[in-house]
Amino acid sequence: MDIARLRNAKPADLYTAAGAYDALGKAMAQHATDWKSGTADRAHGSRWSGPAADAALPVLDDFTGRMRAAATELGLIGKEIRDCADAMTLAQGRLTTALSDAQAKGFTVSDTGAVSRPASTGPYQAPGWEARQTTAADGIGKQIAKALADAAEADDALTAGLNRFAGHAKDKSGLDEKTAGADAYMEQFGDASNPEWRRNMPLKGAPATEVNFWWKGLGPQGRQWFLGHHPEVLGNLDGIPAEVRDRVNRDRLDNLMRNIRGKKPGELNSGEKNLLALYGPIDKRLSQNKGEPPVYLLGLGSEGRGRAVLSYGNPDTATDISAYVPGITTTMDSLGPGENDGTNEAENGLNLYRAASGRAPAGHSVASVVWLGYDPPGMDLGAASTKAGKDGAPAYANFLSGVRASHEGSRCPHVTAVGHSYGSYLVGQATRLATRPGSHDVPPDDVVFIGSPGVGVDKAADLGIPAGHVWVGAADNDVVTHAPSKFSLDPDERWYGRDPSSKRFGANRFTVDDWSRGNPVDAHTKYLNGRGGPSLDNIAAVVTGSGGVKLQGRRG
Repeated sequence: MDIARLRNAKPADLYTAAGAYDALGKAMAQHATDWKSGTADRAHGSRWSGPAADAALPVLDDFTGRMRAAATELGLIGKEIRDCADAMTLAQGRLTTALSDAQAKGFTVSDTGAVSRPASTGPYQAPGWEARQTTAADGIGKQIAKALADAAEADDALTAGLNRFAGHAKDKSGLDEKTAGADAYMEQFGDASNPEWRRNMPLKGAPATEVNFWWKGLGPQGRQWFLGHHPEVLGNLDGIPAEVRDRVNRDRLDNLMRNIRGKKPGELNSGEKNLLALYGPIDKRLSQNKGEPPVYLLGLGSEGRGRAVLSYGNPDTATDISAYVPGITTTMDSLGPGENDGTNEAENGLNLYRAASGRAPAGHSVASVVWLGYDPPGMDLGAASTKAGKDGAPAYANFLSGVRASHEGSRCPHVTAVGHSYGSYLVGQATRLATRPGSHDVPPDDVVFIGSPGVGVDKAADLGIPAGHVWVGAADNDVVTHAPSKFSLDPDERWYGRDPSSKRFGANRFTVDDWSRGNPVDAHTKYLNGRGGPSLDNIAAVVTGSGGVKLQGRRG
């Protein structure tokens, strides 16, 4: 495979051929059905008996099996050709992008893909210019080589597949249902079940930076192909741009809810009722938004009790980003319409967006994310366990890394992780994961714990981020922040570790109101509420780095 062959390839012709085989397969399947019902079944139901019947009936059944096998094989041929067309389309997109990059930089690309750069003729070179040029040329060369290799692999795979089917046709084994069934099994569960387009994607759990590099390397043609053919793999993939994720997830939500919105409760079947309970709240939230601020749906899923990630403002262009993790009893209902009383997490995220926007310095912009990418415990024994927090921490750490990877600004964004109640434990664990040696995740710049029963470490320094960048808000009458340790009589120990607001922990404790002294539940839910005194404004000051955080004495 060389540049000219790949550049001049016509995947559209392959798609046409695949469609023709699909049509043949469907026609043959219908023919088999008509034959069985119109001939074989009638013969069996006619009460025909005797030697002639004993000889004829198996032949009729054999014809049915042969036609079914042929229909299966024809359909599989169409699938093989389509997989090759998919891979060729993506490889062409990668090649086109690489060649455009080379042209823009003045590089020369040979027919075989070798990249060379002109020697400098200027009297002065900026420091490191040669090294940067060499690195750029090597990177473009690798992209070209990858495109050519992918195209060659797809071409070889199609050749082998067509030769296999041709052999089946020649020796007539393709008319045997066992052979066709084996081919179909391999298509579903063997190597063929991992088509070329998926093999070139980053593996599950790949760093967000790798995902973003892959996405950019696809080029406009390849990116459009994925949006048109397999958008389902993009919506929850960290490292994919926010606008792409929002578009994909909104389309998915609309497809799920379109036939439900206009129905009355009594008209819904059980499946529709489940969908309405899961996605109805966030569907209403998005439908009621008037566009200011813009809301991005960065995640949507049915795992556990539901997954959703909302962002007020575009995190790919914002200079200051907060990512808020709510705590126990949070469900998808908490992201729907509701009262701004501290219990609705979407409203809490919107409160933080507005407060941070009001404090943002000139030239700054804000994005406020509400991250429900895990299953918060309920008011049961789950709240006594660290399992949900530990299970959710890797996903949150990767999400924050993805925020940085897909960012479009000329400078790195300032990212603040905010955890409330049980969510503070998850944030603490995610921060530790991101700062451990060898981690591919990027930690937040600042961490804010509010209403925390402990974050799993004894000191702020154990989180691994620079001193002075760990913040805590704890109302004195918030009973959750006084939840005693399960194992220790130390007055500074809490359910999930040392009290983050204590002197020994060493975080910056900012001022909050001790709300509603007669109602400790209110005290625990007002940190991000506009009626909660200085708490929200202090958190906004941390998010924007604008200064002026009002501190109070630590406990103990």
